[in-house]
Amino acid sequence: MVSNNEGLTSTHNRFHDPAETSSGILELRRLHGEMDQAVQNAYGWSDVLTHAIAANPHQAPCGFGLDDLDLEEDAQLPDALQDRIENGELFFWDAGDALDFQGQLQANGIITGRHKLPWHYRWPDAVRDDVLARLLALNAERYAEEVAMGLHSKGAKQAAKASRAIGSSAPGGKGRGRPAKASQVGETGDDHSEQMGLGL
Repeated sequence: MVSNNEGLTSTHNRFHDPAETSSGILELRRLHGEMDQAVQNAYGWSDVLTHAIAANPHQAPCGFGLDDLDLEEDAQLPDALQDRIENGELFFWDAGDALDFQGQLQANGIITGRHKLPWHYRWPDAVRDDVLARLLALNAERYAEEVAMGLHSKGAKQAAKASRAIGSSAPGGKGRGRPAKASQVGETGDDHSEQMGLGL
C-alpha cells in the first residue's frame, strides 16, 4: 500500500481482481490463505481447506467467484453460457478462466467499456457452506452449554439486570438505553438473540 501510494479500498479491489498479477497482490493472497488455514486449525477443522486445496490444480484454497450476476431479462447469450449462469456455476479456480468468462460476457455485449464484474477471491461454495454449517452447529452447542449452566435462566437475567442498574446509578455512570432494551426483550420471551450465543 505504501509503495503503491494507494489506500485500503484500492488494495482490496486489486486483491479480488483476477486480472491482477502483481507480485505484491499474489503474496497478499498467499498470506490470506495461510491466515485462513491458521484460523481453521484453531477451530480443529484443518481438514476443511485441505480438501479444497486438493481439488484445486493450483494448490490454493481460493479462487475467483461471483456471488451475484445481474443481467438484463432480454439478454441473449449462447446456450452454454446461459446454462452456466442459470446453474450458478460462477466460481473459477483459475484467474484465466474467470477472465475468459468475463470476456465472453463482453463479447456478447452484456458488460461494456471498463465495467468490471464483482469478483471475490474466496473459497468455493462447498467450502463456504461447510464452514458456515460447522459454525452454526458450534453455536448451537455453545448455547446448549450455557443453558445447562443456567446462564439463560430467569434468575440469571434478573441478576444481570440488577447489575446493570447498579452500574448505571454509580457516580459518573450513565444509563444507556440499549442494555435495558435487551433485557426487556428477553423478558417478553423473545430469546432469538440469546439462542445465537456466539453472535454470528
